[in-house]
Amino acid sequence: MIQVLEMVTECSSPALSSFLKTAKNALEFIQIMGPILLIISLVVSIVKLINNPEDKKLVKNIKNSIIATLLLFFMPIFINATMGVLGNNFTISACWNNIVENNEPAEYIEADKKGKNILKILIDQEKYEPGEERKKESDSGSSGEKIEGTAKKVGDVVWDSSDVTKISNLTSSQLIAVLNAYGGNAKNFIPYASGLITAEHKHNVNVFFLIGVEALESGWITSSISRKCNNLGGVCSSSAHPSNGCGSNSNCSFAHFSSVNEFVDYHADMLHKNYLTPGGSYYHGTSPSAVVTNYCPGCSSWPGNVTSIADGLFNKVSSVL
Repeated sequence: MIQVLEMVTECSSPALSSFLKTAKNALEFIQIMGPILLIISLVVSIVKLINNPEDKKLVKNIKNSIIATLLLFFMPIFINATMGVLGNNFTISACWNNIVENNEPAEYIEADKKGKNILKILIDQEKYEPGEERKKESDSGSSGEKIEGTAKKVGDVVWDSSDVTKISNLTSSQLIAVLNAYGGNAKNFIPYASGLITAEHKHNVNVFFLIGVEALESGWITSSISRKCNNLGGVCSSSAHPSNGCGSNSNCSFAHFSSVNEFVDYHADMLHKNYLTPGGSYYHGTSPSAVVTNYCPGCSSWPGNVTSIADGLFNKVSSVL
């Protein structure tokens, strides 16, 4: 079973995020530069002591420099370890542990001045009553022309919440535009747009659905396991993808992937073969509600949340084509 990962909503505060990011960067700088400067000072003091062995003040300075060097080196380690022990049940530590640097290429950065449709992910299944649906985010974009029942279409772009094997017909550049228009942490998927489109065509898994699942379960690539192990869906380890210290839950140890694109290809292939193809091990149909039957048993909110994300992305298509 793939576990839905929780993201603390308070972390979305720009002030808190900026403060914690600055503090974390400062600690990393101190951990590197502090000991170097103190070692230089220590060497100078030792040279002076060699020339003047009777100077007790130099001996004291050497001892203080050694202690300060050790403190500066281990202080960030101690703070990070403390935050890790506190875990996600404590808001500040949860935000601290999930800080993500903005490493997007400059050409991908486009401010969303309207500030609309930023998903505040997400859910912990245990906090929702069985059968309770999470309210969908409102969206002012066009829902597109309806075709073949539940399918919707804008230009050549297709999204069908009842059949996620229908490819979207998006190009990677169009997907980048959609993610930019959606804004917020959706932009974390921009560097992987080409890999997502390739996986969609290779494995016949609609890219809106694929992103919906991976965004839901990784907090839009902000969860610890997605950042450290490129595992965007709580996929269990195997001989091909061992855990390598990626952590575990009550069900299994999590798999490590060499890159996000490797995970995307593996994930789409797994969904296609096991969940979306008649005769597959867990095939019950081609809708999110059918997939969740074995993908995440008991996760009654999962189909609605995945569909909500996919709908939100599709509703941006008309504004970028």
